[in-house]
Amino acid sequence: MKNPKALALLFAANAISGFAQGVSMLAIPWYFAQRGISSQFNIIFAVITFATIFWGLFAGTLVDRFNRRGLFLSTNIVEGTLLLLVAGAGWLQGSLPLPLIVLVFTITVFGYRMHYPNLYAFVQEISLPKHYTRATSYIEIVGQASNVMAGAMAVVLLEGVDAHLPLIGHITIEAWEIYEIFTLDGITYFMSVFLISFIRYIPDKVFKVDRSPLVSRLKTGFKFLKDHPTVFLFGFFTHSIFVILLVSLFTVMPMYITHFLKVGGEVFGGMEMLYGVGALMAGIFIGRWTQRWPKVKVIIFFMFLTTLLLTMCALIKSVPYYFTVGFLIGFANAGTRILRVSYLFDHIPNQVIGRVNSVFSVLNLIMRTSFILVFSLAFFAQGENITYAYYVMAGYTLLSGVVLLRYYPKFRV
Repeated sequence: MKNPKALALLFAANAISGFAQGVSMLAIPWYFAQRGISSQFNIIFAVITFATIFWGLFAGTLVDRFNRRGLFLSTNIVEGTLLLLVAGAGWLQGSLPLPLIVLVFTITVFGYRMHYPNLYAFVQEISLPKHYTRATSYIEIVGQASNVMAGAMAVVLLEGVDAHLPLIGHITIEAWEIYEIFTLDGITYFMSVFLISFIRYIPDKVFKVDRSPLVSRLKTGFKFLKDHPTVFLFGFFTHSIFVILLVSLFTVMPMYITHFLKVGGEVFGGMEMLYGVGALMAGIFIGRWTQRWPKVKVIIFFMFLTTLLLTMCALIKSVPYYFTVGFLIGFANAGTRILRVSYLFDHIPNQVIGRVNSVFSVLNLIMRTSFILVFSLAFFAQGENITYAYYVMAGYTLLSGVVLLRYYPKFRV
């Protein structure tokens, strides 16, 4: 591959910061769930998600306007500094008020809106077209390996450990305070800065930077999709598994585990770990699948598989089954993401991909905000009614699969 050292450093930096971010983003919704205020968190999450719609559009213009390595350095420094300041307040006071916990969640969500469009644009910029599927597979392998570790660490840090293990003996680990978790998160941002500072590369795509006014640059992304409706349909509907996965993780899962399965934080952390294991397997094997079947056909299969798995979550009250769903949806989501990004790399020029991806990101956020607001209704917090959320999400992935199947002949695969 071209620029192998640059890609290795980029993936390593992404894995390190992604590990600690994963623990923090699991800790926050679980913190609210354990205090019986999940509905309040869901409303806060919806507001934050909606606010990032406007930031997401602006972030896409920055990705196409500035040096992508420089953006990584700047955003990691800003986010790491803010998290360490919040964590410092927790160390001084011995606890953190809810507004500061929400602030960390907000910082991280806003950071994602810049990070991922920049990551994919940077990888496309320094990779050869024949290596797109391979490069996006590496993103998932490295990123999801860090998620596996984050899920495992979350089990330990959120609940603590007091157990006797064969050959090791008795182990006792106290659960961490949430500001201690934020400290770890903040430090890893600066570890990422250190690694990214060593990146040197030769761009595979050289293009003229668009220095036009902001509004003009924003219009470019919308115009491209208007001129390429098939790319729009593909980009929008292939995001559906990712939408429901995030909605489930931060909104539905804490209530489902607490109210329906009636188990503890170890299941929450375990699900995150199994999502990661499934995604890791997808990163390893998905390239082999696409040598036999077209990318879009594999994605459609994942849509219908996810629909079935979500429907069964509403019907089967079983932790082992829920873990199986975690693994399979993790595989389906990562497999879809790899093939989706590879397809978009083939059909969108690098000089506009930041803005085009920001349009898809905004539409993704609108759908997520809508689901979060619906699932924040008191109805879903009563008894075992949270199971109905899985029927709703299954309906969305089913619709997406049907649309992709309907327009399948129009996709150039």
